[in-house]
Amino acid sequence: MMVGMYSVVLTIHSWMRWLTLALAAAATFNASRPPAEGAKALPGRWWDTFLMLAVDLQVFFGLVLYFGLSPFTKEAMQNVSLAIATPALRFWAVEHAGGMFLSVLLVRMGRVLAANAKTPAAARNRRFVCFAIATMGMLLSIPWPGLRNGRPLFRF
Repeated sequence: MMVGMYSVVLTIHSWMRWLTLALAAAATFNASRPPAEGAKALPGRWWDTFLMLAVDLQVFFGLVLYFGLSPFTKEAMQNVSLAIATPALRFWAVEHAGGMFLSVLLVRMGRVLAANAKTPAAARNRRFVCFAIATMGMLLSIPWPGLRNGRPLFRF
């Protein structure tokens, strides 16, 4: 039963990647747009909300995989020193999870820093920088095909 659940959750997590990346690109693009003259609200704030929702869902499925279903992280947690020394285990236990965790933090930071900015221009810059770095972090932490730990672009 766990193998079947692992496959389902992994497939959902894999497909959600595309939605999350699209929303990250859209939120980053919208964060780069200057606010309209005299406008108090920044343009594209709904994209921020959708991005945070997608990121939260990805984190949920990722944590289910990381702490419950993934044979890679189960093995890594049994022997951490072996996991660090083994590139495949290190990727899943540290690099992928760490890169994605930093990306999630940057998305959240972008929203908080923008909300506390004194000017719309400062808010725009903070959102843009945080979202752009978060998007790059996501792209760098994904197991793309052709890489040592690569996975297929689409799971079926």
